[in-house]
Amino acid sequence: MKFSISSLPVLTLAWTLLLAASPGFAALGGSQSTLTLEQEGFGAPFSSAPSGGFTLFSLTNPDGVSVRQYVSAAGRVFAVAWNGPVLPDFELLLGSHFAAYERAQRQKGRGVRVLQPDLVIESSGMMRAFVGRAYLATQLPAGVKPSDIQ
Repeated sequence: MKFSISSLPVLTLAWTLLLAASPGFAALGGSQSTLTLEQEGFGAPFSSAPSGGFTLFSLTNPDGVSVRQYVSAAGRVFAVAWNGPVLPDFELLLGSHFAAYERAQRQKGRGVRVLQPDLVIESSGMMRAFVGRAYLATQLPAGVKPSDIQ
């Protein structure tokens, strides 16, 4: 197959569509089946520990950020939590909920708080001491309280 300069826009569009159709990371609301892709994004492997009604996946990335993902028995990430000396990659961690984080961040100077019927994001701290969590309130397994997400 021969390509010419005139085919460049078509190839660019095809590549963009291919990337958009690829599976997402196991971000908030995502599937456990893509956790391996996400750990590559964070640069560290996850360890896992079953708990009452969910599995907790944890990692500490090379920057020292500890990330915890709470996965339901159905295989969905219903909550994430983090702490560390720098902020985590929120786009990777929050996935499709990243836009809500960005909007809240623009409205406030320090710390972020999003309180929606299904989505809660709380992020605060200062250099070398950031902490936060995000969860989907309607997807918390039975017996799991928001205070359990740490």
